[in-house]
Amino acid sequence: MIASKAMKTTATVVSLVKVLAFATLAACGTQGKMRVDAPMMSYQAPDISEITGIEEPDTSDEGSGSGSAEPGK
Repeated sequence: MIASKAMKTTATVVSLVKVLAFATLAACGTQGKMRVDAPMMSYQAPDISEITGIEEPDTSDEGSGSGSAEPGK
């Protein structure tokens, strides 16, 4: 039987898809965990001042606050 060019192209594409699927499975592993779940790469939330570019006021000075409960003191 003589295979047509379209049949050869289809067979090549199907073979390539199978090889890529196998390579993806081998690279990602089968443990059910993604590589970003590793303890050495734990997620740290970004600092809000890094995102906005606006420096936050220092809240460690409790004596200089303007929100005192007793006015005039």
